[in-house]
Amino acid sequence: MAAFGHIAKALLDLTKPRALVMITFTTGLGYLIAVTTAIDWRVLAHLVFGVVLSSGGSLALNQYMERDLDARMERTRHRPIPSGRISARAALVFGTFCSLVGYGHLALFVNLTCSLATIACGTSYLFLYTPLKLRSSFSSFVGAIPGGLLPVMGWAAARGRLELGAWVLFVILFLWQIPHALIISIRHSKDYQGVGMKQLPIITDSRASRRQMVFNVLVLIPVTVLPGFLNMTEDIYPVIALALGFLLLNQVLQYTFKVTEQSAKRVFIALSAYLPLLLLAMYLDKPV
Repeated sequence: MAAFGHIAKALLDLTKPRALVMITFTTGLGYLIAVTTAIDWRVLAHLVFGVVLSSGGSLALNQYMERDLDARMERTRHRPIPSGRISARAALVFGTFCSLVGYGHLALFVNLTCSLATIACGTSYLFLYTPLKLRSSFSSFVGAIPGGLLPVMGWAAARGRLELGAWVLFVILFLWQIPHALIISIRHSKDYQGVGMKQLPIITDSRASRRQMVFNVLVLIPVTVLPGFLNMTEDIYPVIALALGFLLLNQVLQYTFKVTEQSAKRVFIALSAYLPLLLLAMYLDKPV
């Protein structure tokens, strides 16, 4: 029984539970923002189940693909495969099974558009972003694609098609994802540099990354106001979006002009809080 518990814990760790919660939360909010009638709790439950399976599978496959890198980095060497808690083959089978079952579940019990958007998210994460991290600093931009697709998956679940609102959500997530990835790379630059990753903060000094973060937030602020002009929200949301945007910009500028571990940590916390607060405000200020 104890052995089964250890295996179950290793399989759970393969799915990166904290990342999985954020993925599911963002996708679920995409559904809630898009739904125009009463919430269909059956559809939402099927969406959550399918996304947990498919995304958990993708995250497990990512650990399978990066098992050698994980073994060489301090912050990842205790993950299930490099620590020996589970074999690489078992991780491959588990990840593939969860992904395929998740995609199939979404196609059968939600709709095909949602399933296809989820497949695009998973495949771009695994076969574009993951290998590109060792080849090009452009990986941060490519990695923003699967992140941007999360609310699109939820929108597709609610409406069965992709409309302008879905792509506005995609752009918001895409623009947010880049500074989020850059600040993580900056904070873990020694580990990343040691295994030959090519993110922007690794191959250049941090000035280029800081400029990129400022640029993205400056573009993000007006884009986040668009839902108010597209009848996706009432009048309160744009005010909240602007306030959140300028608070985030303030943290990024503070880091830009005073580079310390503490200011970098504050940027990471601000970015992590910004997105769920923005999406929650968008949902809560929907037209009734």
